[in-house]
Amino acid sequence: MTDVLSVQSSWSHNSTSKILQSKSTRRTVLRKLTFFRNGDQYFTGKKLTISPQQYMNLRHLLQDLSSSIDLPYGVRRLFTPDHGSEITDISILKDGGSYVCASFEPFRKLHYPVEVQPHVTFNLGTRM
Repeated sequence: MTDVLSVQSSWSHNSTSKILQSKSTRRTVLRKLTFFRNGDQYFTGKKLTISPQQYMNLRHLLQDLSSSIDLPYGVRRLFTPDHGSEITDISILKDGGSYVCASFEPFRKLHYPVEVQPHVTFNLGTRM
């Protein structure tokens, strides 16, 4: 009859440390993306950071976007803002990229801003 403790102690220290080391060396790839509403020139964009663990496929991302971007039938399609090419796989999305969300309507060509930054001026002159 074998004891549970003796079975667990048969694991060598090196094999256990290799398992822990392999888990700690994995890097999570985060992508910071900006999503715009199709044909809406006044929508400033929705910034979202995604990871492969969070969104396994494009359908999960579209469901999450539907709750945060107001479209009549939810977000059903994604397009590139330059040429209007439809995104069909989540692996196509690039870090720092901008994309256009649509329901069922075709892509509407507008100037979608890539980065929206406010213009702030500072007065560095000293007054006393």
